[in-house]
Amino acid sequence: MTDSKSTQRELLICQSLAKCLPEPRDLFTGAQGFLTVLPVNPLQFHRHSDRTLLMGAPFLHHRFVLVTCLRELGCIILDGAVFRIEPGQSLLIFPYQSHYFARLEHPERISWLFTTFEYPAPEKLEPLRNTPLLLTSQDLQQLQHITSAYLPARKGGNEEVHDSPLEIALLLSGLLQHQRRRGKHFGATPLPEGPQTLFLSPLFAHIDRNLGGLLRTEDLAQCVHLSPSRLRARFKHTLGIGLGEFIRNTRIHRACSLLNSTDLSVSQIADQCGFNSVYAFSRTFHNIVGKPPTLFRHDRDQ
Repeated sequence: MTDSKSTQRELLICQSLAKCLPEPRDLFTGAQGFLTVLPVNPLQFHRHSDRTLLMGAPFLHHRFVLVTCLRELGCIILDGAVFRIEPGQSLLIFPYQSHYFARLEHPERISWLFTTFEYPAPEKLEPLRNTPLLLTSQDLQQLQHITSAYLPARKGGNEEVHDSPLEIALLLSGLLQHQRRRGKHFGATPLPEGPQTLFLSPLFAHIDRNLGGLLRTEDLAQCVHLSPSRLRARFKHTLGIGLGEFIRNTRIHRACSLLNSTDLSVSQIADQCGFNSVYAFSRTFHNIVGKPPTLFRHDRDQ
């Protein structure tokens, strides 16, 4: 038995806490945690330039992506809302959620950490949707534990056995606990954009409201008080993607979400996503996703 001073101190703290415990009413029923299962198939990577950031996120994926800003603030567009995250903040992107990264003012300075994983009970994480998360010092320490647990497995070529899933679950549980305690004060609303991205919010709101119909560049330009040519140029410069391609991708993002989460027919989804025929929808979907919508849904049900 060790008699080190640090061990004795920790034992005294445990004893002090133990004396505070009330007598349980039921010896077989304990407290319920926020998460009942662990994340699976974790993956981490780092983005350190505007180019790698814009190229980094796959267009369509079934994974959760926790984006953490370590240095240099930037904007993330989620489902038509513009969020600005600053150093010490994270944002959780949900599976099949439409997301883009705006170009940064100082791309050479960025340092963003991406922690991606699958989670079999996504409804448990709903309180974190579209919410900039202000990380506490404890959260940052837990993020360090995640990366520390992940690094040896990747460097050693062993991708099967490591503690990253457990460490990610602990971080997510902490974030959910913060959200429950603080509510909207934790960051449940988008942060203000900079002047270069100010036009995006009304533009995305218009696109979101009218995604099931015709979206003409002239109408979009009018809603943000720009000429059509100026809107196209500014949009391309800010997001690194053309306006037409963005709208088409957003329609397919919405379709993937509906195919994954509802039992609507392919025809109904095509109509809700602004396609004038099932044929046009299926052709565009196959070109972008790599498979027809019927097969996409079939794979979901497997």
